[in-house]
Amino acid sequence: MQKILITWTTSWIWNFLATNLKDNYEIIWVWRWKNNIEWIDFFCWDLKEEYFLNNISQNISKIDYLIINAWVWYFDKFEKINLKEHKEILNINLISPIILTSLLLDKINCWIIFIWSVSSKKSAKFWASYSASKFWLRWFAMNLKNELKWLNIYLINPKIVKTNFHKNSKIEIVWKYEETKIEIILSTIKNIIEKKENRFEIDL
Repeated sequence: MQKILITWTTSWIWNFLATNLKDNYEIIWVWRWKNNIEWIDFFCWDLKEEYFLNNISQNISKIDYLIINAWVWYFDKFEKINLKEHKEILNINLISPIILTSLLLDKINCWIIFIWSVSSKKSAKFWASYSASKFWLRWFAMNLKNELKWLNIYLINPKIVKTNFHKNSKIEIVWKYEETKIEIILSTIKNIIEKKENRFEIDL
């Protein structure tokens, strides 16, 4: 059975994806809080800590698919976000995916799927640090696509998804775009794996 390693900090999306993929794939999940799900290999490691990322690499052999989706945000006026929050956004959204991809590169058989955000392409009030991290990571994925010719690399950009992810918002966010339904994310991943989707960047 092929193996999928998923990094996730938004538990609702993770549970939906894993539940719908587990019958056909072995699921490995990396998250910073313990979860007792019997049918997965679970690594309780904090993605913003470099020594945890090294531990992940040392404890995982070959995987077929790496799905990276590391998100944290603090939506507020820029001057009200403190330095600790800025660092957490950059560490989890930007630095950890780069380091983890590097550490696991020789263990990935087929695919890297980055699940980013529409904010990497569109500006909005109160998104400065978050959008900057996604913008930089979009270019990281694009450069990997041009360099790592032996891997299939895809970039998925959802809009707002209804999850507990928004709990760190300190102000009301007025979202003028349609929401991305969680089922669409799942179907897009399935289409990529089943080779029904050929686009590198997929806006949802």
